[in-house]
Amino acid sequence: MKNKYDVIIIGAGIGGLTCGCYLAKAGLKVLIVEQHYKAGGYCTSFERQGYKFDVGVHYFGGIKKGILGVILDDLSLRERINFMQFNPTDKIITPKATTYIRSNPKDTIQEFNKNFPSEKKNIDAFFKFVKHDNFINIYKKTSKLTFKDVLDEFFKNQALKTTLNVLLRNIGLCANDASALATIIFLREYILDPGYYPQGGIQKFPDALLDRFQDFGGNVLLSQKVDKIMVRNNSAYGITLKNGNIFEAKYIISNADAIETFDKLLYKKTEELKKIKRMDIAPSSFIVYLGLNENFIKQVNDPCNIWPFSTYNLGKTPVNSKNAILIGKPLLSLITFPYSHDITYKNCKKPTMQLMALTSYESKVFWAKNRDKLTDRLIKEAETIFPSLKKCVVFKESATPITCYRYTSNSNGSAFGWASTVKQINPLSSPAKTSIKGLFLAGHWCTVGSGQGGIPKVAFSGRRTASLIFKECAMKSYLSDYLL
Repeated sequence: MKNKYDVIIIGAGIGGLTCGCYLAKAGLKVLIVEQHYKAGGYCTSFERQGYKFDVGVHYFGGIKKGILGVILDDLSLRERINFMQFNPTDKIITPKATTYIRSNPKDTIQEFNKNFPSEKKNIDAFFKFVKHDNFINIYKKTSKLTFKDVLDEFFKNQALKTTLNVLLRNIGLCANDASALATIIFLREYILDPGYYPQGGIQKFPDALLDRFQDFGGNVLLSQKVDKIMVRNNSAYGITLKNGNIFEAKYIISNADAIETFDKLLYKKTEELKKIKRMDIAPSSFIVYLGLNENFIKQVNDPCNIWPFSTYNLGKTPVNSKNAILIGKPLLSLITFPYSHDITYKNCKKPTMQLMALTSYESKVFWAKNRDKLTDRLIKEAETIFPSLKKCVVFKESATPITCYRYTSNSNGSAFGWASTVKQINPLSSPAKTSIKGLFLAGHWCTVGSGQGGIPKVAFSGRRTASLIFKECAMKSYLSDYLL
């Protein structure tokens, strides 16, 4: 009986952990299996030579007013994580203006009005629309539009449109391609309630979720890879691990890559496989991790996230192509300073910086030849903002899309799952409930109707999948009615 559970969850990303907490809290016997030695997926941290880095997530939004706050309250996690809100949170640099995103949305709106005074009336109207309490109203007006459609409706100034477009790098798209609805949901979390960082680093969040899951009686297996989802008479009933161990359950939830789930873990062809192979995958990232000496701190006036942008073309993809890398003209998407957001690093002697560029996947051979070249080129790009950066570098390491794939098993090393385009935010594109009885999805490979990618959305996905399991079990759910 020890290998039999009510629910087995494949993957300890934020979606899987959130789902597991709700199910275990309700009294179900739940097992989470994770291939990595730590929980969190892209929401993890690591240390090299005393320098502390965050893998991919740079801060959380929506802690006070968004879905993450609801989840923290549902799972009694607020007292377990000390979230600090830093200010300003983001600095957007375009050819004609530098705009700050601040922790108070009123200050952010004032910042936009100061930089673009001729658009003041339209800026106020846009943010009023984004903040609208009636979500149904937002959905009706934006569900079939791109974000460019919305920007064109509100604004004339191209520099202003570009400034708002820059933040779409958080979901790997440009305004021409991104779903307006997905973007506005993102803005509600990351402009209206931004800049939360857990004391001790990003890893504290998944660790707290995992601890809570175990408090509720859940079991976890780390450093174990699932080899097969077992199916009989079109019903999932268990998993087999690479080491041969077998675990059975009435419900299986895959928080793993959807293509891997349907193409590799299932020894059965399903209607989902043909469908998802036609879907667009969000890009991966090339990340440079820099350990710096103390002199670097003097160069940083605003240790917030920096988004440099050199063009006003809303249709220009933020993703670096193979050719852009080869000719030495990559686009630097984001600069972050993990050390600066945490009061435990207040007197930091080992400051850190991370440089991120969205990239296509490419082969191992390509990255072996071009990894160091791209690392040095991104450092050079960052030197246009911090001229003495190279002199302060003590340690450097990079992660390619191949690295991202190795640790997450996400197709093409994707950082955001399915691309949040207008066609792909439909909840029926890759729904939580699959054609195989007892098999469900969670995370950013599961469409919930408001876009994929980002911690609030994957956490919401996990919570929503838990509610579907409650329905299947005919249990009385304590989740809000609008999520059922």
